Amino acid sequence: MESPVISIIVPVYNQEKYIEQCLISLFNQASEKTEFIIINDGSTDKSLEICEEIIKKSNANVKLIDQKNQGLIKARSIGLSHACGDYIVSVDSDDVLLENALPRLLQLIEEYKSDIICYNATRDLETRKPTFVYPFETKTVFSGDKKKELFKLLCGTDKLNNVWAKCVKRCIFQDKEVYEDIEDISNGEDLYQSLVLIDRAKTVLFIDEVLYYWRKTSGRMSLKYNRKFFKSEKKVCQRRLSYAGKWSTTDNKELIENAEHWICKILRDITRKAFLSDEKWSYIKSEIKKLRSDEFYRTYYLNTNKYHDKRDTVLKSPLAIMHIMRLLYKPFRKRQP
Repeated sequence: MESPVISIIVPVYNQEKYIEQCLISLFNQASEKTEFIIINDGSTDKSLEICEEIIKKSNANVKLIDQKNQGLIKARSIGLSHACGDYIVSVDSDDVLLENALPRLLQLIEEYKSDIICYNATRDLETRKPTFVYPFETKTVFSGDKKKELFKLLCGTDKLNNVWAKCVKRCIFQDKEVYEDIEDISNGEDLYQSLVLIDRAKTVLFIDEVLYYWRKTSGRMSLKYNRKFFKSEKKVCQRRLSYAGKWSTTDNKELIENAEHWICKILRDITRKAFLSDEKWSYIKSEIKKLRSDEFYRTYYLNTNKYHDKRDTVLKSPLAIMHIMRLLYKPFRKRQP
């Protein structure tokens, strides 16, 4: 049997509502050049049964792995260890790979032989309006010094973060740093990996074509503060800073400044989440004290006014003032999106 060109990796955790649509979108594009690796990451709903039923009806080349819950990034690494394709495409189990995406990627692999192919996504299946607007032309190939344009987006925006918007050579995904020190990574997994992937790639092809449907999640976001979120984002931010430093030159620190600005925004959002939390003030007070005792938090948010925002007037204020403002704001908290 011919070795596949593309291995599609799909971690699944409690997605009984969407997994059928996801898998059908993939298996409808199956060929002798593709294989599908589905990792059931300890789902407690009917996701596994749905996967098994759809696989039975398909002629696609599928590997189904059932394991205890280990989280998204670990599930991806397990999938990678079972992959045989020259390239890796990642798909989240509540999303959809649009029709003809795989044939198009196979065509681009044959034509350009780039280490990475980056593509666009949509959040609307009807209009298929692109989610991201990029500052360069479609079919641009980045290599050498030209990759600085990609570094700038990675350091100061979220436009190149997503692993699911990339088709990546498996040998690059196998770089040990892609999955190095992944404990505590529960948020920001994609950027954590994408920094390494883009850095290692010798050539990156960008096509401004919508190949992926990124599903909007419904309902109000939870306002429960979780300290694990800060620990995870801190580790991702530290990697972003590290690569910004690596990619910068002695006379140009723009990438570092972009990274610091974005990190300040993330830390502001974390503080805001704590401030607006549904938890009791005694708990929030304790958690904000822990945040303020963290050296990384103090350096890149609390003790800097370089990227000041009007919200910082409250979020950086003494705890007593924060408490008063929180009481005043309480009637509006449940209206937050």
